[in-house]
Amino acid sequence: MNFLEYTAPENWAGGFYELSIEYHPVGNNNKINDVLIALQNCPFFDGLWEKRDNFKKDILTLPLEIENDSVTSIYGTVLVSDEITLPCVVTIIRINEESDWLDIAIPQAILEKIYPYKYPLTSELNPWLKQVDEVLIKLAEFIYKHSPFNLAIIGEEVSGYTNHQDITIEHIKNITCLGTVSLQERLEVQGKELSNQLILF
Repeated sequence: MNFLEYTAPENWAGGFYELSIEYHPVGNNNKINDVLIALQNCPFFDGLWEKRDNFKKDILTLPLEIENDSVTSIYGTVLVSDEITLPCVVTIIRINEESDWLDIAIPQAILEKIYPYKYPLTSELNPWLKQVDEVLIKLAEFIYKHSPFNLAIIGEEVSGYTNHQDITIEHIKNITCLGTVSLQERLEVQGKELSNQLILF
């Protein structure tokens, strides 16, 4: 991916396909900065640019100070394969008295450009989506190793869909989730254990 492809407005149009990660309780800057440091060292993530125009230059200096009740956006790329690199925006959402959320969001416009995209965005209609899900699961697993979270969810526009306290088995039927052993026990559902006791539902 080159500068013109990365910054082209049409490649950022429309909605997003997201990995949304919850940190509860709200306000732990250390946990969020541990994620950002992990991303800087992740072999299949590149970036942490303040603006899209900073593509491939001027990496943000860490740690970040995150204000109460705020939204912070940072830009990067996710390496899906040797041939495919996808742009993404990393958004830190701090909701007072609730949770911190860190979303890694891939524009659906670029998915439409690269893949044989069919809507609705389901794996049945879009078998290639499995490849994108696999790299987002790997990314969640990599992040969890460095900064354990309460819940992660993957899907189309999933930010705000549920949280670690309200999630139900019905939610798990509709989206890909990653969580803790205690979440598995509470929901009485069997998931696949990944590294560091992270569970994939």
